[in-house]
Amino acid sequence: MAHYEDNKWPSWLQYLDTIDSTNNYAMQRVEDGMAHAGEVIWAARQFAGRGQRNNHWLDSPDNLKMSLIITPQIPADRQFELSALVALTLAQYLQQLKEDWQVAIKWPNDIYINDKKACGVLIDNLFRGMAWNYSIIGIGLNVNQDLIPESLNRATSLFLESGCRYDLFELVNDLRSGLLNRLRAYQLRDVEQLMSNYNHLLYGRNKEVCFRKRDNQQLFEAFVQEVDASGNIVLLTYKGIERYTFGTLEWVFQ
Repeated sequence: MAHYEDNKWPSWLQYLDTIDSTNNYAMQRVEDGMAHAGEVIWAARQFAGRGQRNNHWLDSPDNLKMSLIITPQIPADRQFELSALVALTLAQYLQQLKEDWQVAIKWPNDIYINDKKACGVLIDNLFRGMAWNYSIIGIGLNVNQDLIPESLNRATSLFLESGCRYDLFELVNDLRSGLLNRLRAYQLRDVEQLMSNYNHLLYGRNKEVCFRKRDNQQLFEAFVQEVDASGNIVLLTYKGIERYTFGTLEWVFQ
């Protein structure tokens, strides 16, 4: 298998030394009519990488920044199923890399290893009228980074958790293949099993967690129950069962 230093790329891969954001680049290709499903944009460095809610992602050439372009075969009103499929595929892949890792999905689609964030996902969608034409699946995975800033004390890398170095092109190839295979095999009737598998790996499930409401900064504690197929997190509070949409809550780590 070719290593990323060899510059012998498969036809589906576009490698860039530096870019503002792999998702931005991929979206521009889609809008220009130049993209095709299955194409991957991979950058050594990105200077304006975005996370959920426009959070910026720490850049390092030792980490993996990639965007996979797909044409979703899921109705536009069921977008969270794509997010769940992506998160589940990533979590199961990382669990296979090292069986003694404790891998979990932090709602909606961050991947934690041993209680620390190792991977983030940002999905951008393009619609034409009511049709869901393209999705850009952006993945930021901390791979060979051996030093994490103190300000990011809840972050980690594959190297820090294993002591092993990983070939970045191998990871790109594996993740692309795994995601495309999972998406091709998915049937809409499988949503119940999908959510069961997703919730089996849900970070904080059945544990009491502190949250902050973004609208009024109110703190409250609740037991994490599950995430439903619409992407709402289901919590057990002193008032009973409550559901919250993504973006309305912030996790507060003690």
